[in-house]
Amino acid sequence: MEFLDRSTYRMYSDTSLQEMAKYNPSAELAIVLGERLEEVQAEFGERLGEALERAADLQLDLNQMDDNLYMLRAELLRAETTVASMAAEISYLKEQNND
Repeated sequence: MEFLDRSTYRMYSDTSLQEMAKYNPSAELAIVLGERLEEVQAEFGERLGEALERAADLQLDLNQMDDNLYMLRAELLRAETTVASMAAEISYLKEQNND
């Protein structure tokens, strides 16, 4: 089997290069595969960075929602206490009015 030069290898698809590497490895083929690997690593490195930034943003949003939930629960507890107090007052006033 003839060995191709680097420029020719660069024209092949990843799948074709992988098949060639299995059966007819060469230094030029290894260099082209290394270049492809660097490209993929760079692309996924960027994607990972973006995903990490997005995760950090979502964590901030989650923390803010948790703070809001805490404040709303506290407000609900105050409202329930007020309603219970008013209900007790109404009940007391009804008893006073019936006597």
